[in-house]
Amino acid sequence: MTGRRAALVVVGLGRIGRLHADNLAGAVRSAELAGVVDAVAAVARSVGERHGVPWTTSLERPLGDPNVDAIVVAAPTGLHAELVERAAAAGKHVLCEKPLGFDVEAGRRAVAACREAGVALQVGFQRRFDPGWRALKDALAAGQLGELQVLRCSHRDVREPQATGALGDVFVDVGVHDLDAALWLGGEVSELFAVAGAGPAEAAGSIVLRFESGPLGLIDVGRRAAYGFECSAELVGTRATVRLGDATRVELLNEGRSSFPLARSHAERHAEAYVAELDQFGETALGGPAAGAGGDDAVAALRLAQLASRSAAAGEPLAAGAPLAVA
Repeated sequence: MTGRRAALVVVGLGRIGRLHADNLAGAVRSAELAGVVDAVAAVARSVGERHGVPWTTSLERPLGDPNVDAIVVAAPTGLHAELVERAAAAGKHVLCEKPLGFDVEAGRRAVAACREAGVALQVGFQRRFDPGWRALKDALAAGQLGELQVLRCSHRDVREPQATGALGDVFVDVGVHDLDAALWLGGEVSELFAVAGAGPAEAAGSIVLRFESGPLGLIDVGRRAAYGFECSAELVGTRATVRLGDATRVELLNEGRSSFPLARSHAERHAEAYVAELDQFGETALGGPAAGAGGDDAVAALRLAQLASRSAAAGEPLAAGAPLAVA
């Protein structure tokens, strides 16, 4: 760490953009909020004035500001790859929210643009900074579980976001987190099969993975859990099993029952991880090493998410190397 903090500008002030702005304004050790951008002037003004930072509706201003070290892209998903390329062309490091767009090839071009410009690209898969998920990774890496046999993830939100059309289907919007976690923990995938819900369950989906090294992955995702936000996992090994429920849970055991409060959103459940990923990115923007999910990781997860969507539509399993275009 140097004596200064990295100057970051948040682009896109929806729920996740406002969360990043709030964290940069007071919770991140290595970086500070240097400005905000949103296409809606009233939104940009409101957030900028609340934090006492410059606001604008034009990305050109922060891209042209030599005092800005990096851009946090939290705009609608369809704009992610383009905004990453623009930031790279201006020599700015980039933290981009997941997924890296809807188009795998556009994502690859954005990754290449950052590489050619010599800027860092970190993608917002915050689980890699969550203490509970890191404990899973550490147990596996330390050999405590023996050989991995099964990886299971359950990822459910309380309610659907208002603009689901701008976010993609349940596999691209929600499942991409779990697919990144699966690649991070289990390695390369050789085959997958996905099923999407119908009727009352249309906001849910399941994915079965076969990893190249042999283990199975079982993922269920949903947007209408109602009871609370869930992000749980289990790694079953030949010697031991490790389970992750709500890492913040405090159980009350009374009269033969156990109860505990549930997180109501991803922001609540992963509050520590969101700060940690920004802190890491701030250090990277100041010249430190990169960590977390990089551009290639994000492209790999996006590709699997799109294959899951295609598998669910076709009703058949697909090899991980299958072409994305529908014949």
